[in-house]
Order: sequence, then structure tokens, then C-alpha cells
Amino acid sequence: MNKKWLLIITTFLVCYSCKRNANQQNEASTNDTTTQNNDTTRFFQVAQFIQAEIDEVNRTPYFIYKTDIINGKKDSTAINTAIFNQIASQFLQPDINDEKLKPKYTESIFEDQTTKSFTISYTSKDKALEIQNLEILLAEDGQTVKRIFIRKFYNYPDSSAIEQLSWKPGENFQINRAVQKPGDSEVSHQTTVVWN
Repeated sequence: MNKKWLLIITTFLVCYSCKRNANQQNEASTNDTTTQNNDTTRFFQVAQFIQAEIDEVNRTPYFIYKTDIINGKKDSTAINTAIFNQIASQFLQPDINDEKLKPKYTESIFEDQTTKSFTISYTSKDKALEIQNLEILLAEDGQTVKRIFIRKFYNYPDSSAIEQLSWKPGENFQINRAVQKPGDSEVSHQTTVVWN
């Protein structure tokens, strides 16, 4: 009788021990995967910052106007918030903080002591990406955004285009677009939107 109980208890302990070891290994494996998938690098939240600026313009009754210069010809007009939002949306997409895009960008920080400012720069070596370079110019406190610059590249079947976007918080933004078709002269279009 005692031998029978001893055998049952021993079998139970062996089974429990094996199951516990297996569970610990599964938990360790899961933790490793979670650690690998959690990207701890923090990029500046450009899209969130600009969206907050757009929301501010939508809440406040600013006089908004835009100036277009197409191949040297200038035209200015007042615009409403719907048009403002449509043009400003070019600064929101693509978002380099997207989990699919983020690993393709390298961050660098530069301190310019002559201008007493910091520049955070994001650059990609992948020429197929729309955003090739993004820079945030910060004041000497390291928090106040003075300007945001975005450089985009588009490759179409019959042409290519480069866009230089610039956002000055609380004041204006500008989009410079140059389109080049093989054998044709470059077509340039500059849009400046001012509020406040």
C-alpha cells in the first residue's frame, strides 16, 4: 500500500515538474518575442504635432490665405479651413513613426551653437520611400519647435517630382514642388499658406 502511494506521488511530481518547466520555457520564449517586437526608439511625433497645429487653425477664426507661384506666375487668394486642411494634410502622410516605416529611418541630432538650436534629422537610404529626409529645428530649450522640413521624392512612369515642405508653427507652411519629365523643362509650383 505504501509503495503504491509512493509510486503515485512520484509520478505526479515528475509530471508536474515537466509541465512547469515547459510553461517556463514558453513564457521565456514569449517574453523574448515581445522584447524583439517592442521598438523602444522614440522618434519625434511630427504628424501629431502638425495635427495639433491644424486643429488650432480649425478652432480659431484666423484669416487664412494662400499664394501660388507656378513657373514664376504669382496668384494669392483667401481660403477656408476645408482647403487649408486639404493642403496641410500633405505634412501628415506618410508618418515615419508607422511600425513598417520606422526601421527604415536613421535618427541623428545636431547642436548648432551659433544659432543656439538643435536639429533632429531622420534619413532613409531606401530611395523608394516617399519621405527621404525629415528635420525638426528646435530652440535651445530642446522642446520649442522652430520649424519642420520634409523632403519627399516621387517616381512616376513618365516623370519624377521632388517636394520640399516647410512648416513654421503658428504662422505658415510652404510646399515647393518640382516636376521633371524626360526631355522637358522642369515645372515648379510653390504654395505658401499663411494664418494668424
